[in-house]
Amino acid sequence: MNPRATLGIGLGCGVLAAALSYGWLASKERAFEALSSPAPALVAAKFIGAGARLDKTLVTVRQIPRAYIQAGALRSAEEAEGQIALAPFAPGEQILANKRATRGMALALAVSPGKRAVTVSVDAASGVAGLLKPGDLVDVFVTLDEKEPRTFVHLQAAGVLAVGRNFSPQQAPEEHGRFGHEAATDTVTMEMSPYEAEQLTHLEQVGRIKLALRAPGDRERIALPPITGRRAGGGPEAEEVKRR
Repeated sequence: MNPRATLGIGLGCGVLAAALSYGWLASKERAFEALSSPAPALVAAKFIGAGARLDKTLVTVRQIPRAYIQAGALRSAEEAEGQIALAPFAPGEQILANKRATRGMALALAVSPGKRAVTVSVDAASGVAGLLKPGDLVDVFVTLDEKEPRTFVHLQAAGVLAVGRNFSPQQAPEEHGRFGHEAATDTVTMEMSPYEAEQLTHLEQVGRIKLALRAPGDRERIALPPITGRRAGGGPEAEEVKRR
């Protein structure tokens, strides 16, 4: 072969190889720039407990290199507004789609296996002045207007799952009333057994229900006899009062 032709072929192959290498390196550089360029991602602005309702006070948007944005990460506060955290989030942790759910789904997840969530109607007097919060423990008293009024305790240390439409202990600021008081609510949802749920459903229709708030963690069951008639009496407390 002609030496000049051989040289020309070699030079051509060299130029082609250089062009291909340059193109490959350029594509890698563009890919690296794309991965390192910032993009919006929704993260926790503060610690968020499981069961908390997400809103703009709990989350914020940060610019994060695309390479570090996790799959399923939300990109705006609007995507999380009103959703419920299924797991706790540390400050700065990305909010993932599989760690939040709608209200109804999250409430169902809060119900223990074998239990039922039952909602009763309350007013300011029967519902502890609207100051109950999810996670509180209450006793449920029932008064029946028979020939003589009769009051008895139906449930003790029942767990409150929701107050109104809120079932997160971390209430949003707008859900509070003025001067730091809670906004009034007219329903309370509690967890109980199916048998207790059936009884309470019937008792709500034939009598009046009143809730009594317990101290946190107080699950002691107390034997309370029913009270009948127009005057309350009986029990060790009453006997102590009589002796005085």
